[in-house]
Amino acid sequence: MIKTYLILLLLAATAVSCNSKSDAAGSNPSGDDYDFWVTLEDAQSQALDEGKYILMDVYTEWCGFCRRMNKETYADKRVQEALDRYFYPVRINAESSAKVAFLGETYAMSDLALAFGVTSYPTTIFISPNGEPVASQPGFIDASRFHKILSFVGSESYKNQTFQQYSETN
Repeated sequence: MIKTYLILLLLAATAVSCNSKSDAAGSNPSGDDYDFWVTLEDAQSQALDEGKYILMDVYTEWCGFCRRMNKETYADKRVQEALDRYFYPVRINAESSAKVAFLGETYAMSDLALAFGVTSYPTTIFISPNGEPVASQPGFIDASRFHKILSFVGSESYKNQTFQQYSETN
């Protein structure tokens, strides 16, 4: 009887422990679980030198789909490999007054999000190595589709074909 009680207690403790880890990861939209996020300033200086694009993930703390994208999409290994190959990924909190520099101007993160026309979250913005916006994609994107979008933009296939054409051949 005591042995059964101890096993049940151990299982309960394990379940609580697993639950807290899961909640902590899900409530962390800052992306601290991953080491690929860089500052906007670093991304700009390195993007031009290396010919990589900037991926700007615009999120808010309260956004459930932002947390889901962070937990599911950005956690995907294929997505991480495409990010590493083609992009400098940056996170911008659309409600933050923290200052960032973009193309020689200083903005509050919230003002920069507005300057890019962001009205829903999450929104992913693709920026060329020289700082020109290429495309913007609002909403949650699952890992498989996001990987394809990253490859489409990063390989510069968007310059000579539509995403639908790219999707049919890749």
